[in-house]
Amino acid sequence: MNKVYIYGVFVISLLFFNSGISQTYGNEWIQYDQEYYSFKVHPSIVVPTSFSDASNLETGIYKIDYTALVNSGIDPTLFSSENIQIFGREKEIPLFIVDGGDSSIDSLDYILFYTERNDGWLDSTIYSNPDEIGNPYFSIYSDTIEYFFTWNNSTNNLRFTEESNVGFASFTPSNYIFYDRWQAYHQQYQEGARLSKGSSSFYNLGEGWSSYKQNGAAGFTFNIGSIQIKYPFQGAGAPNVLFDAMQTGESNASYSSLGNHHALWSIGASNYVINDSIWIGYNGIKIEKQFPTSILPASGNSNLRCQIIGDQGALTDYQSISFFRLRYPRIPTFDGENKIEFDVVNSTLEPRIRIDLANVSFNNPIAFVLGDVPKKINFSLNGSVYTTLITNSINGEKQHVVYQDSSTITSVNSLRPVNFNSTTPGFFTNYGAISNKERALLMITHEKLKIASDNYIAYRRSVAGGSYNVIEGDIDELYQQFGAGIPQHINSIRRFSHFIFNQSTEKPVGLYLLGKGIKQATVGELFGTRNNAIYTEESLIPSFGEPGSDICITSGLEGPYRWSPLIPTGRISARTDNELQDYLDKVIKNETEQDSNSVYDTPNKDWQKQILHFVGGSTGPQQSQFKFYMDNMGNTMEDSLFGGNVSSIYKTNSDPLPPSTITSITDRIANGVSLMSYFGHATASTSGFEINLDEPSNWNNSSKFPIMLVNACYNGNIYQYTNSYSEDFVQVPNYGAIAYLASVNVGYDVYLNLYSSKLYNQFTKYAYGATIAEQMKNTIETIEPTGDNLYLETTCTQMVLNGDPMIRLNYHTKPEIELLPEDVWFTPENPDLTVDSIEMHILLKNLGRSLVDTFLIEIRRNFPSTSTDSVYVFKLANLHYTKEFTFKFPLQPNISLGLNSFDVSVDLPNQRDEVYDELNNNRVTTTLFLDIDGIIPVSPFKFAVVPIDSVTVSASTNNPIADFNTYRFEMDTIDFEGIPSPAHRFATISGFGGVKSVNPSEWTLTSSGMSNTLVCEDSVVYFWRVSIVGDTNWKESSFQYIPNKTGWGQDHFFQFKDNGFNGVTFNRSARTKEFNPKLSELRCQIRNSYANASDALYEIGTIQQEYGACNGLPTLHVAIIDPITHIPWGTRYVPTGENLGNDFGNANDNGFCGGGYFLNRSFKVFLFEENDPAQIASFQNLVNNIVPDGHYILIYSPFQTSYTSWNSIDSIGMYSTFAGLGSDSIIPGRPNLPFAFFVKKGDFTTVEERVSQNNLDDFTLLANLSGPLDRGSETSPIIGPTTNWGTLHWKQNPLEVSSNDSTQLIIKTYDLAGNFQTQIDTSFTLEDSILNLNGLIDASQYPFISLEGYYKDTTALTPAQIDRWHVLYSPVPETAIDGTSQYFWTAVGDTVTEGEVISFAVDVKNIYSVDMDSLLITYWVEDMNNVKQFINYARQDSLRVGETLRDTITFSTIGLGGANILWMEVNPYVNGSVFITDQPEQEHFNNLLQLPFSVRPDDENPLLDVTFNGNHILNGDIVDPNSEVYITLKDDNEFLIMDNIADTSRFGIYLTDPSGVQTRIPFVDASGNTIMQWVPANSSNKRFKIIWPAGFDKDGIYTLFVQGSDKSDNLSGDIEYRIRFEVIHESTITQMMNYPNPFSTSTRFVFTLTGSEVPDDLIIQIMTVTGRVVREITEDQLGPLQIGRNITEYAWDGTDEFGDPLANGVYLYNVRAKINGEDIKQRESGADQYFKKNFGKMYLLR
Repeated sequence: MNKVYIYGVFVISLLFFNSGISQTYGNEWIQYDQEYYSFKVHPSIVVPTSFSDASNLETGIYKIDYTALVNSGIDPTLFSSENIQIFGREKEIPLFIVDGGDSSIDSLDYILFYTERNDGWLDSTIYSNPDEIGNPYFSIYSDTIEYFFTWNNSTNNLRFTEESNVGFASFTPSNYIFYDRWQAYHQQYQEGARLSKGSSSFYNLGEGWSSYKQNGAAGFTFNIGSIQIKYPFQGAGAPNVLFDAMQTGESNASYSSLGNHHALWSIGASNYVINDSIWIGYNGIKIEKQFPTSILPASGNSNLRCQIIGDQGALTDYQSISFFRLRYPRIPTFDGENKIEFDVVNSTLEPRIRIDLANVSFNNPIAFVLGDVPKKINFSLNGSVYTTLITNSINGEKQHVVYQDSSTITSVNSLRPVNFNSTTPGFFTNYGAISNKERALLMITHEKLKIASDNYIAYRRSVAGGSYNVIEGDIDELYQQFGAGIPQHINSIRRFSHFIFNQSTEKPVGLYLLGKGIKQATVGELFGTRNNAIYTEESLIPSFGEPGSDICITSGLEGPYRWSPLIPTGRISARTDNELQDYLDKVIKNETEQDSNSVYDTPNKDWQKQILHFVGGSTGPQQSQFKFYMDNMGNTMEDSLFGGNVSSIYKTNSDPLPPSTITSITDRIANGVSLMSYFGHATASTSGFEINLDEPSNWNNSSKFPIMLVNACYNGNIYQYTNSYSEDFVQVPNYGAIAYLASVNVGYDVYLNLYSSKLYNQFTKYAYGATIAEQMKNTIETIEPTGDNLYLETTCTQMVLNGDPMIRLNYHTKPEIELLPEDVWFTPENPDLTVDSIEMHILLKNLGRSLVDTFLIEIRRNFPSTSTDSVYVFKLANLHYTKEFTFKFPLQPNISLGLNSFDVSVDLPNQRDEVYDELNNNRVTTTLFLDIDGIIPVSPFKFAVVPIDSVTVSASTNNPIADFNTYRFEMDTIDFEGIPSPAHRFATISGFGGVKSVNPSEWTLTSSGMSNTLVCEDSVVYFWRVSIVGDTNWKESSFQYIPNKTGWGQDHFFQFKDNGFNGVTFNRSARTKEFNPKLSELRCQIRNSYANASDALYEIGTIQQEYGACNGLPTLHVAIIDPITHIPWGTRYVPTGENLGNDFGNANDNGFCGGGYFLNRSFKVFLFEENDPAQIASFQNLVNNIVPDGHYILIYSPFQTSYTSWNSIDSIGMYSTFAGLGSDSIIPGRPNLPFAFFVKKGDFTTVEERVSQNNLDDFTLLANLSGPLDRGSETSPIIGPTTNWGTLHWKQNPLEVSSNDSTQLIIKTYDLAGNFQTQIDTSFTLEDSILNLNGLIDASQYPFISLEGYYKDTTALTPAQIDRWHVLYSPVPETAIDGTSQYFWTAVGDTVTEGEVISFAVDVKNIYSVDMDSLLITYWVEDMNNVKQFINYARQDSLRVGETLRDTITFSTIGLGGANILWMEVNPYVNGSVFITDQPEQEHFNNLLQLPFSVRPDDENPLLDVTFNGNHILNGDIVDPNSEVYITLKDDNEFLIMDNIADTSRFGIYLTDPSGVQTRIPFVDASGNTIMQWVPANSSNKRFKIIWPAGFDKDGIYTLFVQGSDKSDNLSGDIEYRIRFEVIHESTITQMMNYPNPFSTSTRFVFTLTGSEVPDDLIIQIMTVTGRVVREITEDQLGPLQIGRNITEYAWDGTDEFGDPLANGVYLYNVRAKINGEDIKQRESGADQYFKKNFGKMYLLR
């Protein structure tokens, strides 16, 4: 048994500390205005000569002289000797100063004092119970301790009192002193409370350094050795011997008796039993016993024994000893020592204790007594006996006596200022005096990382870094201030953190350890710092416990939780300044990405919603269990405030993932993920996972760093000397992870699942957006109350964070809804008339925090070529990440054929706050082109005025490339609702889709059936229509011939039927227009809470006008409704020029929604915020002074009324305003509940009002709208576009001769997008014109107008009758896609193979009488994900009248697998509009073409081939250590040739070496070295080649796994290539067998070679049984040889050297093989049994 530190005294260090001050934090002894210099004490016999040797000091009396002070930079003239203090072990120690009596320190003066090497005195404070310390004699951390020299102004500092006692003869010599014999062990570390494979990180009973463990299941006696007991006092009155020890159980086997450990301590010749204990498990037992001194031998070997008694039926009983001590009374006789220490007790009879020391070796002794009064004592030499007197202690306690010869005194030659590297060396940092300690971030730094640490602190203090209140703690200073000067002691950080915690009101937010920490203990093969100087040097910031845990550093200090850290904690395990700076750079990038002011769109933010889950497991049931765990966590991430998108990768076998899967994972990581979580076993792979990942240096994920949560054993062990996986992933520059959370030790799946599940809840629900360390702290505090067992404890405390504790899992302050054009699509994709409805799909995405409240989605459908639209509003419950919303709308083919546009708005008005864009990414306009078989008139356009009498009419099919069909055209001078006139004619045209025209000569008169050329008559209106033959869905148009005039006009009564009428009806039979008052119902719905305010709305008829509350402020909503049209007034909206005069001081002017929100449209309600005095005044002005009498007014508060605000702003004005309108319910004193009020201004009989009676009283108000009997209006369709307005002509007549008609003509102008801009009012006289319309209306700004006739007749109650109105202007071109000549399309059958190139061409024709300018045509492919892939196509030359353009485009189908649509748009809409085209044109529906096609994905597996040195091998074959591995992948798809460096990523090549470590073989390693070469495939050789000069440097079995995929991600077969092979570096050869044997015609030779070279000399000798050689076969004849298995090309035919056949019979043969002249060693094999003395037999049987 090895022994360590056998000492002759146990020092009670507290004896001379008499201040009685409680050492709470360890810094109480410091006076911060004093200078301090330190020196180290360490067990050694070397006397130091410089400060660098100061660590070599030991326990005993020390000396500091004048020279040492001066050499250390201390000026002794600054203080007197009385001012000097020295502190050690956190207390002042007594001094004896020799100063010549002048109180100054001069050249011959010196200071004497007593110091102690470090032991376990401070370690006890970190144990759960200080009394349970395992080894008080051997520190867990270090033998070294620092002492501190200082001075103050006091003359009453602690000193040894010099006693000059005489009269020795007057006192009786003491019979004994107290003397200790003890032994402490440090061969191994005992971990304390343990599981089968793990242990607690807290310090528990017996934990610490101990002897080697021994198994005593069959009995064992510890070899304690001959502990000498010298000169025991065994006389009368001898006190008992005190024995104490710590013994620990090191196993926990099953047992059949009382326990699984049994130990017995005995002593003396009679084997007196001191202690007999039985206990269970990994626990220590603390032994404290007494026994009579008579048991001890008179002198000599104590015969102390410790036996393990193997009688408990335990399979194993491992035990170890930490220490033992015998304190016995000793006769004060020695054996010539010159340095002794012992204890004395007070004399009960005399005031002093007389000690006679015999047989000591002193020349010039110094003696100190350490007790309540420190004393320096003198002595008298009487012969060989030194006699001294020691005054009894006042408190009655023992006193410790130190005798040393002056030659043994240790000199301190150098001292160093404390805080040496600071700006104020010599002075401690006064942390208590820091003015601001609130919400501090404690950052613990090391001088080795100084530059990067300073940068880090500056960043964390900056706004970008969080504006943290950083308090820096330099670890070396913390050792001195809070760790008693003991290097590596965790109390330095623990007590510093506790100090700041208790000095602050708002507690610290984080404890951040900047630097590598290596555990102190050595367990198994993992060494720690305690017994390895190199490891100590590398350990910059210590950790707590074994296994190491940063969580435990501040655990258990106070509060209800024992496991949870007092302060959220994390560490970056950096070793160098550069490494820390690299990590800081990553943190800055990471937090820049999290900036809530940055751009929120899919490219920038979608990655932050992505989660990757990896699930392992060694068996099927385990894989299922782990999958269950992770799937539940995934559900938490997706259905929570985080709203993540979880992608899971599951292990199903032991194979590495396929390259295509790895590529998709790598791409996902490169694009960014927030969290990567793994659940499975730790492995020796490059990732430490059972699922192989690429090395983090290859991730290419700069600035998009994930947090990694790893539920596996050991992966998080950052406290070992070598790098852990945690460090590999986090500390790679620019790439990898930003933080890694994993267990440092064994993990148990049930408890890891519990921890991670609770942590996920913190991520997503309870502490969303908090720091990762805070979330970890909360997780532990959630788990700890659920159970107190070691599994839970170790899981909570040993899940350790490598990363900045202030890092946050990507979070967002608010939701951010994104809606993109590709996220809206329709089904079916190609509807026909058998379909009655179409389903719209809207994929909503939230890039921010989950939206957990309801929100609205509004869809406005605009039909083609009509002002008709539909509005749909839906309420959705929540939006975490993405949600697909679908709804059906009717096809309505009578008005929907052509281009339908849909405006989709989400959460507009903004009821839910968003983080970035409240408007622009919440709305999208998309189109649906319905090209269902049909045909539409296009030229002349509807209501056209044409200048010539020979008119060709043209119509375009909805689908310009429709199949062959026959179309019927009809024309008449009246419309087609009655009996045809004699002028009715028809024509039929057949052909493929496109433009169908009827020339004047192609008409047939219906009445006669004869051909009849069309010649138009002046001013006659012609109606015409067209339809597919057999279809009743006619499309009608009309035009009028006026010689030499062009423009628009309505001149026939039936042309007016398409106008808009308000208060007027179109009486076809009487051919008159008549007043008809409009009747509508108004419905206003009110809700009582803002949460439901989106349901607040008002409708007129069935049309919803407005909804929602727009913002959360109390607001009055005011709707003003025209009494004739029942159309509400709109708010001003400048961008579209709407209602420019309607700025009434309302909150929602110009698209503003109030409360900071925008809706960016015109509202049909005016909002007035009730807490704004200006808006309250504006409200009163509007309803009192601006709204005309007779107009309807609706006023409502959607969810709340702020009567309180009214009362404080203008109570009289507000209530009187409502009273003036007719209200009797809106009065003072009402609670702040919503109301609704309706009136026709000036008519109190129309008042309807409702008020909420309580908070639950939702209600609906109903009212009737009735138009007047004497007025109405008529509005034309939109007229234009044009490039130049000409003239306006009209004629109208009253129905009665004497008329009181009042008529007015209103010309309304519209911009390019069709938005109303201005209006011109003029008197609508009987017949008149405006000749210079362009002077009034600029066609470049207002290319569209409409005409409105306003009629009033209070007498006859009949409106004026418009006879005609014309607007003459210059028309614009009309171009159409024309498939009449068919189209060119190389995709035969509309299906192609991926990779094919498709070509397409079709005619584009100018079908009108105006030239087109240079023509823009856009082509794109809409893929199966609705993403547009645009095809480059240059702008073409102008397309003149009658010209046709036909051009061919080509595009590749790579990446277009599945259903696609080729789109073509001539003269496309621009700038995102669905109204404004590149140049003005009459129609647009016939400029669109869509052509569906399918791309057949490449789903054939490529062929993989692998050879070693050109040969295919079998499982188990031996290969050349320097083999060239040649890999080819052949893909027969001629369109997807693998010819690019990017194709290297499609291979996964993994090698498992003989030690079981699996490594991915890269093409280029992290240092830029080429590992494998590649050769691209081409059209003639479709093999992609990889050349790998392998080089297998270990002997043993390897496994090579190869899988490749083609460009379509097809794997190289269903079964991956896997081969096991052996490498043997030594050159050997097996016995050579011939095959077949027997043989008749020929036989070959089979053998195996190992090594890296084939023989250069090989010969086979064949001989008869008598030994005569009949044939020799040389290596040249055998053919090429290879390392591994060989079957020779050469076959011996049984002939001799001359070619003559040999006779049948048995022949012998042997083989000689050499390399470089040396015989090759024979390798054992199964063939050896057929050989004797290296001769084999072969049988020739012809």
